[in-house]
Amino acid sequence: MKRLNLISSIFLVCLSIAVCLESIQLGIGDPRNPGMGFMPFLASSLFFVLSLVVLIRNLTGRGERGDKEPHLTREKFQKPMILIIGLSGYIFIFNLLGFILATLLLIFLMFFISDPKKWYIHLVIAAVAVNLSFLIFCKWLQVPLPTGVFHIGF
Repeated sequence: MKRLNLISSIFLVCLSIAVCLESIQLGIGDPRNPGMGFMPFLASSLFFVLSLVVLIRNLTGRGERGDKEPHLTREKFQKPMILIIGLSGYIFIFNLLGFILATLLLIFLMFFISDPKKWYIHLVIAAVAVNLSFLIFCKWLQVPLPTGVFHIGF
């Protein structure tokens, strides 16, 4: 696993350098008048620093763990795969059900995956989060959000 971490961190350092160079060619500008490459430059710079930290940790041996369990198990991929499927489904049901229902289902799924025993609490928290985000985006920022076939919105 150490070899795989080393290879991936070297790749990510090189990728972040390439993105930095491309964003410089786009034009960075300055903080008061940012160019098209300003945000990619900042993101790739942060990515470079974080990748370099991982690379240095791997080279010095600090990135190793002492556990002997297999790294690629079904349980480790189950929750992320459910989230990926949920996000993919969110894309398809967003316009159909509208922002409130689709986002409520997505947030509930995210909470339910983390702790399935307290589903009713997750449902209440998801409802509060969806309503607050709807108020912020639709009412305060005046972003038009889809209401779906049920025309749910206030």
